[in-house]
Amino acid sequence: MDRTTSTSTSPSTATSTAPRSPRMPASVRRRAIAAAAIAVVAATALSACSSGASADTAGGPAPVKLVLGWYANSESGGYYAADTEGLYTDHKLAVSIQQGGPNVSGTTIVASGRADIGIADAPSIALAQQEGIPIVAVAALYQTNPVGVMVHADSGMTSFDDMQNHTWVVQTGNTAADYMAKEKGLTFTTQAYQGSIANFLADDSLVQQGWSTNEVYQAKKAGVDTTFFSYASAGYNPYNDVIFTSKKFLSEHPDTVKGFLAASMQGWSDYMGKTDVATSTNAALLKANSEQTSDSLWYAWDKQRTFLTDGDGGAQLGAMSSERWTTLVDQLTKLGVLTKKINPADLFDATLLPKVAAPTDLPAAPAGSY
Repeated sequence: MDRTTSTSTSPSTATSTAPRSPRMPASVRRRAIAAAAIAVVAATALSACSSGASADTAGGPAPVKLVLGWYANSESGGYYAADTEGLYTDHKLAVSIQQGGPNVSGTTIVASGRADIGIADAPSIALAQQEGIPIVAVAALYQTNPVGVMVHADSGMTSFDDMQNHTWVVQTGNTAADYMAKEKGLTFTTQAYQGSIANFLADDSLVQQGWSTNEVYQAKKAGVDTTFFSYASAGYNPYNDVIFTSKKFLSEHPDTVKGFLAASMQGWSDYMGKTDVATSTNAALLKANSEQTSDSLWYAWDKQRTFLTDGDGGAQLGAMSSERWTTLVDQLTKLGVLTKKINPADLFDATLLPKVAAPTDLPAAPAGSY
């Protein structure tokens, strides 16, 4: 998943303290994934044996390599919570967390066997399958996609229609921007998002793509009040932060995937619903990614929770439905992103997902945390 520019070229371990860029909006890089698909078949044969679970030893914990969709932050808090609470150990798993980044293709890494489980957005799963990358979604964290656009609060723009003929700062290849142009009939020019909202801060006529949990807070910290509009509210709501694995790994290690999901969903429940768990987890996230700040972590922790617990997520964290995947395939086909016939049922498998409900109470962030 693409977020921003960086000099990093490889994922880091969970304990790395190398600088990390802020979380940026996800998009689908069609040419990159298509090119990667060419190498996947050969790479799978060569690299599958490097997969963690292939090295299982009798009676010991099963090694699992998780590659994140981005650098460690609140968006990956549930996995770090499961780790710090010992939930993976309870399920006889030894989970190592690799951080993602702009130059890290999680779909290719997982398909080739260099990691066992990854995180991506739903369009990336569909596009990967179209290009022959054999991965499958096993859970979807964000039931409502938190990506959208923000405008200056005093700009006079109060709806997407008001953004007509403005300049939108978006990432190249973003399917949501395509949706707004082709399905909603909006006309706008685009400016490539290079990982900084500096232009937006200086120009109140710009429409800035971002996450309501991140870019909005960056603007707030810079003294700019904003109004945020989610793409979901306009009808484009693909799952985000989808947990996926290779079809090979799923068929050969279903118990490992089941245990990983059970521990991770409980970790997410605890991270969202227990401030003591969130406190220790955020400390671990700061250690893993020293570029972020405690206040940004707490802000994102607080604001992201409704996106995970909306809709089906209230009764079952990570829930997926055939209706949602079918809608996405239909939308991507109409946009011309998918050019081959894709069966939505082939994109996901929710049979191993545990019935972990969202916390009944979402406590407020600690006083003064942001």
